[in-house]
Amino acid sequence: MSSAAETRLVFSNLPAELLRDIFEHAATSDPATARTLTLVSSAARHWVDPILYETVVLSSARSLRSFLTAISQRPADFVRNTVKHLGIFALGPVQSIDRVINACRGVQSLACGFHLPGYKQVQGTGALQALKGSREQHLLGLSCRDGWDTALVAPSVTHLRIHLTSYNTGDPTSPFGFALGTDSPRESGLKRLASLSTLTHLAIVYRYSSATPPTAILPALQQLLSLSETHDGASPPRLEIILIQVLGSTTGASPVNTVVQNLNSAAEEAGGLALRIVAECAPASVVRQWESAVKGGPGVWEHAENVLRRRLAAAEQ
Repeated sequence: MSSAAETRLVFSNLPAELLRDIFEHAATSDPATARTLTLVSSAARHWVDPILYETVVLSSARSLRSFLTAISQRPADFVRNTVKHLGIFALGPVQSIDRVINACRGVQSLACGFHLPGYKQVQGTGALQALKGSREQHLLGLSCRDGWDTALVAPSVTHLRIHLTSYNTGDPTSPFGFALGTDSPRESGLKRLASLSTLTHLAIVYRYSSATPPTAILPALQQLLSLSETHDGASPPRLEIILIQVLGSTTGASPVNTVVQNLNSAAEEAGGLALRIVAECAPASVVRQWESAVKGGPGVWEHAENVLRRRLAAAEQ
């Protein structure tokens, strides 16, 4: 007797609702099991496929090709409505990356690890601007190596994390590595950030340099928090929190730990809007942190939000 026939005999007397619960639980617990379960029957594939496609992580050109091949055999609305968390960490080809983004227009959380300026130069910003339901975007790894552009952020994003390679204290209007935009090349970085009207949460991942005092970034951060009060635009963002994730070793008497402590102390001492600036040590891998969060693990913002609640409560006393 074949294994498929044996499977049918084992489950033949179980209610369909219970069977579905069993299959969905197994698929959620282990992706490898989920892929195997799709081979059991058409009903099992119907139950399990949405779980398989809910979170998609593409780390190589090969995985890009495989995913594009897989979705080419499915209705466009299945991919658009099913993929909710998309991580693209393959470096290219950018044409394939663009096809994936266009296909997954229903994503709620998007993590980019590919070179964004290069992508924009070849493909433009149309696919990213079409992500009308995207609430969270993470620009990680090499994506911001040569700067970043607000035109590459979906217009509906409320939670944005950018991974910067440097902080420019010499340019107070653009300290966070903005790339020059093609539409308004003379517009300052802060003014262009003001165009992200839905933004409420901003996280900045940066590597501390001993050449720059850690508190030197506070004035620029405070400007970001006051955009809704000082900017002349129609609808600038009203940021609720800015999270600073400081890169570096955290073992022993690490300077990173000291930087985090100094930033938090300076924010608390300044009071007012600065209370919304929270620093923490960056995780060992910002990519793994994103993956863990979208799969039900601790969220990127949870710790910082708890710190902010404690600060605001203390300020009211």
